[in-house]
Amino acid sequence: MIPRDYQKAAVAAARDRLATHGNTLLVLPTGAGKTAIAGFCIGEELEHRRQDRVLVLQHTDELVDQNRSSIGAITGLSTSVVKAEQDNWDGRIVFGSVQTLARANRRARMAAVSHLVIDECHRAASTSYQAVIDDARSLNPNLKLLGLSATPSRGDGRSLRKTFSNVGYQVRIGALIAQGLLVPPRTFTIDLGVGDELAGLDATAGDFDMRAADRVLNRAVLTDAVVEHWEEKAADRQTIFFCATVDHATAVAEAFCAAGHAAEMISGDMPSRERAAAIARFDRGETRILTNCMVLTEGFDSQPVGCIGILRPMLHKGTFIQAVGRGLRRVDPARYPGIIKTDCVVLDFAGAALRHGSLEQEIDLDADDPEPGQAPWKLCPCCEAELPLAARICDFCGHVFTRETSDKTVLDSFEMTEIDLLDRSPFAWEPLLADGSALMASGFEGWAGVFHDGTLWHALGQPRGKPVKPLAIGTRVQALAAADDFLRTTETGTASIKSRRWLNDPASLRQIELLARAGHKAEGHDFGLSKYAANCHLNFLWNRAAIQRSVLGAAARVAA
Repeated sequence: MIPRDYQKAAVAAARDRLATHGNTLLVLPTGAGKTAIAGFCIGEELEHRRQDRVLVLQHTDELVDQNRSSIGAITGLSTSVVKAEQDNWDGRIVFGSVQTLARANRRARMAAVSHLVIDECHRAASTSYQAVIDDARSLNPNLKLLGLSATPSRGDGRSLRKTFSNVGYQVRIGALIAQGLLVPPRTFTIDLGVGDELAGLDATAGDFDMRAADRVLNRAVLTDAVVEHWEEKAADRQTIFFCATVDHATAVAEAFCAAGHAAEMISGDMPSRERAAAIARFDRGETRILTNCMVLTEGFDSQPVGCIGILRPMLHKGTFIQAVGRGLRRVDPARYPGIIKTDCVVLDFAGAALRHGSLEQEIDLDADDPEPGQAPWKLCPCCEAELPLAARICDFCGHVFTRETSDKTVLDSFEMTEIDLLDRSPFAWEPLLADGSALMASGFEGWAGVFHDGTLWHALGQPRGKPVKPLAIGTRVQALAAADDFLRTTETGTASIKSRRWLNDPASLRQIELLARAGHKAEGHDFGLSKYAANCHLNFLWNRAAIQRSVLGAAARVAA
């Protein structure tokens, strides 16, 4: 597997901060590949340390299984699990449940570890996490602590500064949108006529008073207006509404059902089996709308979500980002045939976007690189945490760094991003047709390509010896990003270097002969083709029928 450029930068920064401070926090939004970054970092840290052992701590059984599968595959190291009835500390990487290790009798059997990795580390200020950290440090005073989170700033005011002294790396949602790795939000701020009442709400326990918000928002006339606005702007999209209270979420779901739309309410009090079944119905498209009271901000990753409805005030920007982030993932067309998502509609009925700034306004296509000789870190003037030079907000205390000029840019052009993506790809992208409607890149374990149907771009890939598979459908940048990711997953850095060398080798006579047999139109420059270009053209010609079936079939499903 070949990491993305920012993933390599994150790993390098993490290792530098771990060596300097013994701890670091990485801030990476949904879709950035936090688990992969943790895997690459663990692999490099343990490469020459045969006796070291890592504990990866997470708060759900699902994350234990997901992290073990992903990190184990990336590192190739032995793994074991400590949760419930399992108590195996034999692996080089141990995946532990915080609920299990919160018990003193389970921590009494804890083995010494060299590194502790905390997934969703914004939870690390809680007593259960601190107990695990303290006992791990008592077994190894030189413990290295790595935390990963999309939104480390806690709404309850409990700072992570007791646990982490620095933010080692941060990538913003806008950067991932610009690179085609997430879809952009398209925000509509809708006035229900209760803005003054919402502005007068008191804050309690680190957030607005949601009972008071319920009294403002949970009215039939307002809920009916919400249904009408949704029908006008997002009726064809899988939608999540974030509501003030469970009663409010129930009323909103009932209003949508009364209007003829399949809607369900999810709450934290529901039995886990019932909640999972409702989410599965939504994921399959049987339910169009899910309403909830901040239950679906973590551990919920349904790719078809194409609309986020904000029906509660949000005091903290992290809460707003968590909610909107549920709708920014790309859609895998192989898993969800017929669903196309090039953006996510955000319907803000409670003023959150006005309060915190629409996510579009945070997008900055210019890198914040330090001047030559300048340190890439700076100190927060309020809490003295060490932060990346590009940080706009301190993830520990919320201090906002001011700049002399405005750098808020609405993302309306991807041209430079696309050029940068193609230039930074470990593989060369070969144009196949004169009109530019098809490009392909090849490795040793497969190929990937992007193809235009006249409206949308389709990313396809073929692992060696397996059928052609759809990867993504969307804009050209989104398709290129998915195709590049596919090759990064199937190939290694060594393979990419070797395949790029073919660019300097002329096509062999055998390749030219095979091109002719496959129906390649002979042109005077054929003998000027490189070995790599010939390989791409051959893969295209040999798989042209399968490519056409996939692209045309997907286009037909979208049209239907």
